[in-house]
Amino acid sequence: MILKRLSFPILLVMLLFYSCNKGSNTQNSINNNSYIKYKKSTDLAFYYKEKQLFDSAFYYFDKAKNTSQNGNQKAYVLLEMAWIQKLFSDFSGSESTATEAYKNAEGPLYLPYIYNALALVYKEQYNYDEALKYYNKSYNKSLSNSEKCTIRNNIAVVYLAKKEFNTAIKILYKNIENDSLKKDKTIYAKSLDNLGYALLKTKNSKGFDCLKQSERLRDSLNNDFEKIPSYIHLSEFYQENNQKLAFDFAQKAYQAATRINSPDDRIEALKFCIINAEPINIKALAVHQMQLSDSINRVRSSAKNQFAKIKYDSSKAIKEKENTEKEKQQVSFLFIGIILILLLIIFLVRFFNRRKFKNSVYTTETRIAKKIHDELANDVFKAMNYAENQDLQNPDKKEILLQNLDDLYTRTRNISQTNSEIETGEEYKDFLIQLLNSFSNENVNVIINNSSSIDWLKLKKEIKIAVYRVLQELMVNMKKHSESSVVIISFEHDTKSIQIKYSDNGKGIVQLENHKKGLHNAENRIHAIKGTITFETESGKGFKTKIIIPK
Repeated sequence: MILKRLSFPILLVMLLFYSCNKGSNTQNSINNNSYIKYKKSTDLAFYYKEKQLFDSAFYYFDKAKNTSQNGNQKAYVLLEMAWIQKLFSDFSGSESTATEAYKNAEGPLYLPYIYNALALVYKEQYNYDEALKYYNKSYNKSLSNSEKCTIRNNIAVVYLAKKEFNTAIKILYKNIENDSLKKDKTIYAKSLDNLGYALLKTKNSKGFDCLKQSERLRDSLNNDFEKIPSYIHLSEFYQENNQKLAFDFAQKAYQAATRINSPDDRIEALKFCIINAEPINIKALAVHQMQLSDSINRVRSSAKNQFAKIKYDSSKAIKEKENTEKEKQQVSFLFIGIILILLLIIFLVRFFNRRKFKNSVYTTETRIAKKIHDELANDVFKAMNYAENQDLQNPDKKEILLQNLDDLYTRTRNISQTNSEIETGEEYKDFLIQLLNSFSNENVNVIINNSSSIDWLKLKKEIKIAVYRVLQELMVNMKKHSESSVVIISFEHDTKSIQIKYSDNGKGIVQLENHKKGLHNAENRIHAIKGTITFETESGKGFKTKIIIPK
């Protein structure tokens, strides 16, 4: 007898030990393999980014995201993806990707850069208040002095866009007076150029000196990307008193933008070329600007669709892989699951018998035992007999066995769920939704509306139990009798009551006749909590139930 009592726990412990031991070794192998894939994908992504093949770079960054081992690895590649989307003016996509990076970031390491990415997107969309909000969030003690100066310069650029020039001037003076910034000539020249532009807008003569000093410094760096804003600002300065010089600087900006393949800067430079050109050349420049603008819009529109397709295909591939793995696990553990649940039920029945529970418990045990005998025992025997006498190498016969086992598993699980204890605390809503969703499958679509509108925590325990059991009864009856393909359950409330509406597209009046016992039980439960329940059905037009429970 002692051995029989210990056989169930020993079997369970052995299964768990085997699963954990095997899982540990497998996990180490998976982690190593994932890191190799992550490293290979990121290396390829940066290679293509350097070559300005941004669609390929985006593809491999997305691939690296799917093999990342932690949140920071994922946040890192998502930031790169957001930058590429912003480059192609896919601002909503860039915002979504940067937000995903924020959700995955672990700790503060990448937060300043994520905030900066969001600020850049909002600035490009003319949402200046949001841009300032995120620039200020990105500015913290973890940044280096040069990084802080870069953020201050970006903040000043937003104020320039808002035409709040005096505010921008104060920020930029603080930047150029920072001794550590002078070592970083690129950021120093950037701040100096923006300061010069802001001073010119306030009619301050010192602005021109700042612009020329920044231009000389940028020329010495021989960086076309940095030269462009200096040429544009000088072109704008000279257009009032020396249009030829203004045109020359605009041309310089256009040539630099062409060398680095920056379409936005080419458009901006052409605008100043047109403003300052000889009348005979204006038409040709304007046509060129329109053609260039149309070409850029087509490329960007195509890129946006490509980025969305890459993310969609990636998500679809992951889902398909997960489904395949899930199917394999279902086949592997189907027998184990059925055996464990049956052993659990038998163990509970024997435990209750030994304790000699009260008559209500004894009734429950008898019902469970009868369900096991009537619904499962014969079918388990048939499945075992089928497995012994059929050629399971035949795919059709193997599929029949797997389907029979899956049906057994589902029915066994339903018996367990029907008689399990109901969670009535903070997790009640999730517990209820899980019950309803468990009836959804490839043949039945269960739709749940407004479950969050009910403040479940304020409801009494007996109301929660009644709602759970009544909905369970309706769903079980639906599955047994109605042949429904769609079930809709809606939750509503007002100051006096809670309303729950159930409807399906099943057989209607036929199912009402089959449901008499279940519906009687449901009525008793609702009446016990002083509620009302009504049924509406018509042959071929489905079945509806409305429950009203006073608060």
